[in-house]
Amino acid sequence: MTLKRTLLAAAAILFAAQAGAHQVWLERDGQTVRAYFGEPVENLRERTGGLLDRISGPRAFAADPQASLPIERRADHLEIAAPAGSADIRLVEQSLAPFGRQGSPDRTKGVLLAREGRSETRAAMDLELVPVVAGGNEFILTLRGQPLPRTEVTLVAPPRWQRSLRTDANGRVTFETPWAGRYVAEAIHTEEQAGGSGEGAYTRLRLVSTLSFTVQDGIAWTQR
Repeated sequence: MTLKRTLLAAAAILFAAQAGAHQVWLERDGQTVRAYFGEPVENLRERTGGLLDRISGPRAFAADPQASLPIERRADHLEIAAPAGSADIRLVEQSLAPFGRQGSPDRTKGVLLAREGRSETRAAMDLELVPVVAGGNEFILTLRGQPLPRTEVTLVAPPRWQRSLRTDANGRVTFETPWAGRYVAEAIHTEEQAGGSGEGAYTRLRLVSTLSFTVQDGIAWTQR
């Protein structure tokens, strides 16, 4: 392999690794929902023409998973038009290319999942944090509808304070929300599940799911 090809291959691996470490989260403003790709704790939001382009086949929906919502690409986010009166909005991105060497036993397919809101006490995605009661701070982490115990969940609070928690034996976790503003929680589940073919073949599936919601009452905090 020539030096140029070696450098290009190394750059591609680094690019994939950076994208694999990121998450998608949703921020709602009335009937507009914005999907960001990056790291909420660092306020890092990738842009069109860069890593945001990796989110190439997202699907968003409200109450009906089969009724896709329109998505428009903006400079640093994807914009979803939420139907009037809709409660929680979800986004699924399954089109990411696998990362890791082709043919290696750890080649991984990433799936990004995001939910905005805690009004619905039901799961509609493969990996999802579901409130026990609408608007509450206790959640069940579900994997294909079943509680997922002993799994790490990371919560980012409005002042970009971050805390790692674990679900209990019943998949439950409780968040403390002392600040007013938006919270983003992330859960990751990796499993041995082969699929795809050719360059798209993989041996592992990595689900990255976020839940974002806002708290109206609490300690005031202004983003700097």
